Amino acid sequence: MIEEKVSSRPPIDEVIEQYRAELPWGDLRVTAEYAYAVAVRLREVGRADEAEHYARQCLQLMEALPANSLDDVVSQRQSVGGVPLPDHFHDGVVRSRLANLLGLI
Repeated sequence: MIEEKVSSRPPIDEVIEQYRAELPWGDLRVTAEYAYAVAVRLREVGRADEAEHYARQCLQLMEALPANSLDDVVSQRQSVGGVPLPDHFHDGVVRSRLANLLGLI
């Protein structure tokens, strides 16, 4: 039997703090990545109202970013806050992956 290394995920509150810490720096993409991670993590633990807030923040940030080329949307990191990021991270992916939180389904 092969043992798999399971990476631990940081506590949700820590990921929320990382999101808040990114806000003043103005890097929309990094802030959106953290908002996405927080929304996913909160959804997993049943905190849907809070997750909806972060999903909307993520979408708003992603809509403000360019998405005209592959370079604009390719993810530079594999995961944030213990959440795998999509290979191509743009507003359409956010709408699709967080549709239930955004009231799209």
